[in-house]
Amino acid sequence: MEPVRKGERLCRAIEDCSSAVRGLPVLNADKVWDRVRGVGLDELMQFDWALVGESDELAGVAELDGVDAAAVEGRLRKIREVMGERRRYMEIQA
Repeated sequence: MEPVRKGERLCRAIEDCSSAVRGLPVLNADKVWDRVRGVGLDELMQFDWALVGESDELAGVAELDGVDAAAVEGRLRKIREVMGERRRYMEIQA
């Protein structure tokens, strides 16, 4: 039963992380931002590409037996770190 519980924990962790990524803020549609939007948008794209790259690595596992729990947890930790950096960047830009 332990492999099943481990799989359920990893699934919950992935779903929690996925929900957090979908809820990340975006730049305002404010006209004042139009002057500096290019710079801010380029930076946000770098954060988002980092999230995509880490997420792609998670998508490659198809079977529970093939899951390296430590590697998955490491990827999720990296995704959370990038999300935190992205949030801090958005706070500075706001």
